[in-house]
Amino acid sequence: MMYIDPPSGWMYGFPKEAPANLREMNADQLNEWLVSNGYPQEEVERYKNSVPCRFFESKGNKDNGQ
Repeated sequence: MMYIDPPSGWMYGFPKEAPANLREMNADQLNEWLVSNGYPQEEVERYKNSVPCRFFESKGNKDNGQ
């Protein structure tokens, strides 16, 4: 499972499971997804519409850390 974590994402409920079509998304689509998932539009604009996100994979269950 792939997760996405934008800067200060913890304040907005991130990291979250990344969308299944992440690799096909352009920057605008990713920004839309971030905003629709609780990341503030002001933060997106702060990064000049290119939010530097951290991506990571987890093979276990997010809830119990396995």
